[in-house]
Amino acid sequence: MKTIPAICLLLFCLTAVGQQKIKVHLIATYHMGGTTDALKVDGTKDNILGPERQKQLSALLDILQKKDVEKIYVENTPDKQKFWDSIYTAYYTKKPVTLRNEIFQIGVKLAQRLNIRGGVKCIDWAYDGSRKPGDRLFAEYSAKMNRLCDSLQIGTNDFTVYDNIVLKQLSEFNGNIPKQDLVTVFRNLNSKEYLNKFYYGNVSTYLDRNTEGTGAFWTQYNMMRNVNIYSNIMRDILADRPQSVLVLYGAGHVKALRDLFEAHPLIEVVMFEDYFKE
Repeated sequence: MKTIPAICLLLFCLTAVGQQKIKVHLIATYHMGGTTDALKVDGTKDNILGPERQKQLSALLDILQKKDVEKIYVENTPDKQKFWDSIYTAYYTKKPVTLRNEIFQIGVKLAQRLNIRGGVKCIDWAYDGSRKPGDRLFAEYSAKMNRLCDSLQIGTNDFTVYDNIVLKQLSEFNGNIPKQDLVTVFRNLNSKEYLNKFYYGNVSTYLDRNTEGTGAFWTQYNMMRNVNIYSNIMRDILADRPQSVLVLYGAGHVKALRDLFEAHPLIEVVMFEDYFKE
């Protein structure tokens, strides 16, 4: 009879282990090394390599280091993996590396602090770099839709009143980034309010004008990258089953990624603000 409680306890433990979720730490960042995007931070004013900014960066890394993640996913395509492997090796062996890019300043430096052997993992997605049949067909569809927009004289700059308001707010926020402490910047950058605004400006604003069906296309076009980023990360997570990972990505992608990760039964999402609740 004494074996029954033991068996029940064993089954309970096995069930608990089976339900253990993988933590995905989602960290929104701005592009420290510059970007072709309309919303960007002036690198001439944001001296990320200067002593004061490096001191602030060290404080930011101290916070991120509190979570013992096993992998760090970054915003670059897999064909750039060898380059970032070489950067990580150089930095890990204390060779001088001078890069403004947030992949190095946060991703590589954090990987070194946490002693992650593989460094950072590139999981971004681009239309022209994919060989999947479905992606190629979507690229053909995109080309046709672009020609339709041209014929209708509809451009991605045909903003609504609300879009103009949001873009102005985002631009003003980015303009103030060089003047603010980095930890403060990242708390604001990762706030629900900021991420919602960026999502609207990046994805859903086009649906406000959709009389010809072109607004839905631009929303699909921008979400196509997000769902493929998510797919790349999830397939890697499901293959290796780490306990905890960190995703460092441009703020314009983070709300979409959060929604996708939160819907997965295996995933527990951890946002930057959660680091301050303990």
